Amino acid sequence: MEKERVELRYYELPQGMPLLALLGERWETEYGNDSMHFHNYLEIGYCYKGEGWMCLGDKMVPYSSGCITVIPKNFPHHTVADNEKIQKWEYLFVDEESFLKQAMPGQVLKTEQIVKRLQERTLVLSPGEGGECSFLIKSILDEMRAKGEMYSLAVKAKLLAVLIELVRLNPEANFTETMNIHDKVLESILHVLEYIEKNYQEDIGIEELLQVAHMSETHLRRKFKEYLNISPAEYINLIRIKKACEILERSDDNLSDIALRVGFQTTGTFIRNFKQIVGTVPKEWRRMAKNGVNNPVNYNVSVLKGW
Repeated sequence: MEKERVELRYYELPQGMPLLALLGERWETEYGNDSMHFHNYLEIGYCYKGEGWMCLGDKMVPYSSGCITVIPKNFPHHTVADNEKIQKWEYLFVDEESFLKQAMPGQVLKTEQIVKRLQERTLVLSPGEGGECSFLIKSILDEMRAKGEMYSLAVKAKLLAVLIELVRLNPEANFTETMNIHDKVLESILHVLEYIEKNYQEDIGIEELLQVAHMSETHLRRKFKEYLNISPAEYINLIRIKKACEILERSDDNLSDIALRVGFQTTGTFIRNFKQIVGTVPKEWRRMAKNGVNNPVNYNVSVLKGW
């Protein structure tokens, strides 16, 4: 039997914002035809209208109007509607780790604890379970829709409250959800992605990835291409450049220091990869970011971007 297609859907956040909001008519549609997929950010979904099942790995959880879904990054999932009627969802994709580090400076341990709790498990909250969290999520969606005066400050304040509420709704502090999926190859690839996220600053070689994945180099490269549409080396560079953009935006550090901090051995290699992936050189990107150019990041990679 042919295996179900699973794909990474890679999102880019608006410049200066800790989240991306997917809003409006685009998300009022029939659900259930999408393939199993995973994202590079924490996904928070709000169901305005509809009912069905969330397929979370091998687990099926019912949802209905007013439900909230919270799915950690790199967690395979998709929506299975009960019928072919039009449903309405809106979504937030959140870089919770970077946001919390900026929102809670000097509180490294507490930040790590919150991030760990958010990444421990999926949540599907009924209208009765969501409570204050549901209200805050809808308020953030509305803020992102209206973009009124000082909306970015309002969004960040409400997002911090949402993340804390979500941690409180995770009833077992030491419980980590097992991602039960039949496709053990995909599970191995997800372990590789996690390893890259944690070790991008190091000189990562293919041998290390093979040890994490427990597969041959040929098999790893083929499966990486199948699931992510890019090679392992391209993904490593993508993560490094993404981290470099975060540093460029918030600091005036010189390029040679940034290059070393994100895992490039030379400044020239850093600049070359930056231009290849982002489309411009780091100094120009920093200038645009400092001048408030909206979302100068536009990664030139073949990862499947969003929906």
